[in-house]
Amino acid sequence: MASAQSARGRFSWRTFLFGIVLLGFLFVAHDRFHAAFERMDLIAYDLRINTGAPHPSSGAIAIATIDDRSIAQLGQWPWPRIVLGQLVNALNDYKVKVIGFDAIFSEADKGDVSRSDISQKLAELGLTGNSIRDVLGPSNDEAFAKAMKAQGETVLGYAFQTHHLKGHVGAATTAGFVDKIRAPGPLTYGIIRRAPGNPHDLIEARAYEPPTALLNDSAKSIGFFDIDADVDGEMRTEMTVIHFDGQFCVPLFLAVTDAFAGGAPMMLGLDQDGVSGVAIAGVRIPVDDDGRMLVNFRRGADPFPYYSISDIINHKIAPEKLAGKIVLVGATAHGLGDRAVTPVNPDMPRVEIHANAIDNMLQGDFLRRPIEAQEISLVATLLIGIAMALGVAWLSAMSSAMLGVILLVGYYAYAQHRLLHQGLVVGIVFPMFAAFLLYMFLAGYRYITEGREKRYLRNVFEHYMDPDVISAVLDSPEGLKLGGEKRHLAILFADIVSFTKRAEKTEPEELLALLNTYMTSMIDVILKTGGVVDKLMGDGIMAFWGAPNDLENPSRSALDCALKMLENLHGLQKNDPRFADLDIGIGISTGDVVVGNLGGEKRFDYSVIGDTVNFSSRLEGLTRHFKVHLLVSRQTYSEAGAGYIARELGLVKVKGKELFVPIVHVAGRDNDGVDPSFYRHFADALSMIRAGDVFSAHQELIHLSETQPDDTPVRIYLDKLAADPDHPPTEMVFEFESK
Repeated sequence: MASAQSARGRFSWRTFLFGIVLLGFLFVAHDRFHAAFERMDLIAYDLRINTGAPHPSSGAIAIATIDDRSIAQLGQWPWPRIVLGQLVNALNDYKVKVIGFDAIFSEADKGDVSRSDISQKLAELGLTGNSIRDVLGPSNDEAFAKAMKAQGETVLGYAFQTHHLKGHVGAATTAGFVDKIRAPGPLTYGIIRRAPGNPHDLIEARAYEPPTALLNDSAKSIGFFDIDADVDGEMRTEMTVIHFDGQFCVPLFLAVTDAFAGGAPMMLGLDQDGVSGVAIAGVRIPVDDDGRMLVNFRRGADPFPYYSISDIINHKIAPEKLAGKIVLVGATAHGLGDRAVTPVNPDMPRVEIHANAIDNMLQGDFLRRPIEAQEISLVATLLIGIAMALGVAWLSAMSSAMLGVILLVGYYAYAQHRLLHQGLVVGIVFPMFAAFLLYMFLAGYRYITEGREKRYLRNVFEHYMDPDVISAVLDSPEGLKLGGEKRHLAILFADIVSFTKRAEKTEPEELLALLNTYMTSMIDVILKTGGVVDKLMGDGIMAFWGAPNDLENPSRSALDCALKMLENLHGLQKNDPRFADLDIGIGISTGDVVVGNLGGEKRFDYSVIGDTVNFSSRLEGLTRHFKVHLLVSRQTYSEAGAGYIARELGLVKVKGKELFVPIVHVAGRDNDGVDPSFYRHFADALSMIRAGDVFSAHQELIHLSETQPDDTPVRIYLDKLAADPDHPPTEMVFEFESK
């Protein structure tokens, strides 16, 4: 229990609240500089994705490469399309299931252009079309088209001029591109499921560059091969849909997968956020609102086998290496420049990106980066941030640093597990950045303010404790030890009358403001008169005079303080409507007490104990009974000396005391506006009672009651005289069993 209390005692609320405010600013900064955080998360993603064990490819995909070897044997690219026809025929011989061309064939073969000039000259010589064909043979494009028809599962690629979000498409159409779909059109989604409401902006294109009509008609289908780079220039995603001319077009990698699956149905879902889902053959592809799929790149040595096209045409490849597979045809020669930066390879041929995307489709091991992943990152940041603020505010620098390491390592391990085993990409930059920044700022804040805090505490104590006490307790080593000494002190208790009832009908904020104003005024008087504020007990104040430093007259100092407190209260009543009906009671007693450092080994206060302390508290309570503001023991009044207007009220016996003690009501000082004659006549009446002249005393009291009808002591005296006329009292005695 003591340990828990000690820990709670070290908790720094200011550090914690500063941490919460800083955490809020970090969230604002994250929203304001979202692109910068996203870029850092992309870099972190690249590093993370390369830490796991390499994921093998399915083995169903091979790449026929337009490489330096093929160019050396077959000539400069682009080759005559009769060569591509030979490639398709060779792949058909290998019993390849699907062929995909990551190349564009939007213009007629250059050799066929020359052929048309020769055909025209032969026609001028009188030869007919069939005769010309017999002489020249089929064109290059016809040979390529014939081979594709014979193979039956060849997919061609095409490009869009540009693609942007809706409303940002360029105005002009580049030469060679067309802004309307030509039959047969590109492969599009057969099933479109639209949610109610207008869909969010989709990626749209203004124009496309399709293959020639002959090749387009001969291919199984055509799909776009456009790939978007992220903000840092790397390619991590494949687009699954582009809206063009009223149609939702399918990319090359999905068109190839569709052909491999035997023309499986493809579904596109749209809702108010954009693309809600993409599926092929019942396999749902995780995409973002723009329809981008995060590619799960294969790593390791040669995840997809490369075969030179010249070797394929010459049938130098073992048949089992290609049979039944998907073969993508694309450029890998560096001179052709069709390469890109990816998370696993800074110089990857683009055709291999399509291969990776297709392999994701075949194995179903997608990476997902949904909105929920962003929410996980933000919630983790909030929890880690709060934990860091609590740790730095509560623990030592070393312990809070260890807590930070545990939180960061734990979150990183969690994020890596979700990435490598579940394919969920949870951001790590913002949570780790926030935790690190919070620790640095908060630890620095505590270090810098630690000394300032001690100075501040000293100043705070001086607001309610004599500076000499602070020096005695904090500066002197012996002052920090338990123990005390017997001293002759004056003890004061002050309390607000009916404070509980006031608290029940006052808002807490208003009540606290009122108390702060009241306490400030009262404590200021205590300190100015040389007193020590021992305790603040809600609305109550306990103070003493005569320690640690000696005072010439502790009783007079305490009595002067009490009258000044009443004077200050009167000023508050006049100037502040909150205090109009507020009243206080003050009790002062003087005697020998023990004063010093009292408490336990780990926590103690500079305070006083003794019977005089208890009696002072009882006197403050008796002010309610006698309806007066200030009651003191006769010893206090006697030691204070002359100069006060007062009256003795008689003998009282309070709870906890065996003897009757004379008490005095002090009404004010001489010459401060209080009529002393009333109090002299009251003293005369008390003297008459003690002398046995009850009749004269009664007459005197009657006269006083007419002078001040609201005076409670006069009324009490009259009631006691009337209680037993046959046995009149010779002393005014009051006994109380409770405060």
